[in-house]
Amino acid sequence: MSWFTRNSVSVNEAAAALADGARLIDVRTAAEWKQGRAVGATHMPPQRLERQLNSPNGELVLVICRSGNRSGQAAAMLRRAGVDAKNVRGGMLSWQRHQLPTTNGGSKR
Repeated sequence: MSWFTRNSVSVNEAAAALADGARLIDVRTAAEWKQGRAVGATHMPPQRLERQLNSPNGELVLVICRSGNRSGQAAAMLRRAGVDAKNVRGGMLSWQRHQLPTTNGGSKR
């Protein structure tokens, strides 16, 4: 298993983990968040992430952004802090491409 795979999940794996109780943290900008997000996600910009995220031991935290870059960095920071964090590969671009549930706050798609 490669390093990248160990520390990341596909969007389908993320959706299944979310349904099983994992947390999904979206680290995109407020403008990106307002354009649409994964159903069940919590918005938390990277600069607030470490001080605001309280993760019970063993809770899986999934981190998503637009393409997987920022979320990969954020997930790595969380792992260094002892959180079981995984990057969602491909980010929201992949989430939408796979037609997984999204919302813009007013309606689900």
